[in-house]
Amino acid sequence: MRKSAWVTIFTVCLTAGQTVGFPEQTENPTTEASFFDDAFAEIDSEQYEGRANFRDVPANLTGAHLYRVQLKNNEHKRVFLDLIKTEQIDVWMQSRGKKAKAVFMVLAANVEKVNMRFYEADITLKRLSDNVQKLVDEENPSENVTKLSNSKTGYALTWKAYHKASVIHDFLDNYATNYKDLCTVEKIGNTVEGRPIKIIKISSGGDKKRPAFFIDGGIHAREWISPATVTYIIRELVENRTAYSFADEVDFYIVPLMNVDGYEHSRTRDRLWRKNRAPGALCKGVDLNRNFGYKWGGKGSSSSVCRGNHRGPSAFSEPESQAIRDFILKFDIGTFKAYLTVHSFGQYIMYPWGYDYMTPPDGTELQRVGDLAAAAVKKLTNTSYKVGSSAKLLYAAAGGSDDWAKAVAEIPYAYTLELRDKGDYGFILPAKFIKPTGLETMAMVQVVAEEMLKAERLKKN
Repeated sequence: MRKSAWVTIFTVCLTAGQTVGFPEQTENPTTEASFFDDAFAEIDSEQYEGRANFRDVPANLTGAHLYRVQLKNNEHKRVFLDLIKTEQIDVWMQSRGKKAKAVFMVLAANVEKVNMRFYEADITLKRLSDNVQKLVDEENPSENVTKLSNSKTGYALTWKAYHKASVIHDFLDNYATNYKDLCTVEKIGNTVEGRPIKIIKISSGGDKKRPAFFIDGGIHAREWISPATVTYIIRELVENRTAYSFADEVDFYIVPLMNVDGYEHSRTRDRLWRKNRAPGALCKGVDLNRNFGYKWGGKGSSSSVCRGNHRGPSAFSEPESQAIRDFILKFDIGTFKAYLTVHSFGQYIMYPWGYDYMTPPDGTELQRVGDLAAAAVKKLTNTSYKVGSSAKLLYAAAGGSDDWAKAVAEIPYAYTLELRDKGDYGFILPAKFIKPTGLETMAMVQVVAEEMLKAERLKKN
């Protein structure tokens, strides 16, 4: 039975871990936490087991609705939080502030009662889709289409489609074979299910010691735009490197796909899978971006194995996070000057701290460089990115890779990028947006690299 007419009318538009001796705090965190953030921290505790589709039973997305909402007061927020606790909505993104915004999905079976709850609370929704499965079906062109456009490159990867992990890894291996003076590829570990985690080094070579720049993608399985964009960056640094004056002055180390198992699972079984594929009796998977060993186990992470932000049994319990840690720490502290971890969605440039509502002592510099990166993107494509510390822009999330990179690996310029879009498609961003997103992200990489090099020159003078 179709939903009643009042629901159709109602859903039209909006009307208006490990610690080190690192100095952390420039502000009092207790004055920054809002009602909404504290409530989310409560939800992330053990008393809520999380939604069913993390119990390895893929959600039926046919007829599922996607909404955007602005929560204008605490009563609105209480209603929203209650719907999360009772597992009637699946939040894809939420932001902080007095008028918090969120993007969320409602499965078909819950649409009418969820809409009634919002209606009774006088909360206006904007419906972005009335069939999430249709978004999934239209997201990616068929393999036959993509095969027509790759005959000249020597690799099957294109930036017109999202590709399976083996195609991404073959792309790296092709560069190692055909650009031997520039590219080397190695396996830095294996996933839970035994798949290789590959890294590519892009360097002009020789004995010159250069600042190193680390980039990773694909920590969260469902964020397909991340590995696609990171491979675009790799291509630019290899095939089009003469366009970038900084390219010969920096050694790049890039992991385009960290969560290989989860990514493949999202391609073949559950499009919205987020975690890795760590075994479990009730639910599988650990959120790798809650598994890094700085302030592990804190806000925004859960000990409940069925939640999407399950942090794992201990810091660095997962082979995927271990691989990143071990690779970075085999170099002397100070080798890596910049770190970008690429996620989606929301269009944010974020820096530490994520574990609480504070900024590091060099937060002003991180904000300055982030603002320059956002301005470069705005000038290039007219796309807007917000800049700020992770917890203050979105929510507290302890155990993140960027916090660890900043505090433990002591990498000065550490950022999380949340790529396109702002929620119209969310995680299911159509493949036609890969190239423009790649173009924007390369502009951000360029700004960070150039500012990093300026800082290094100032140190020497």
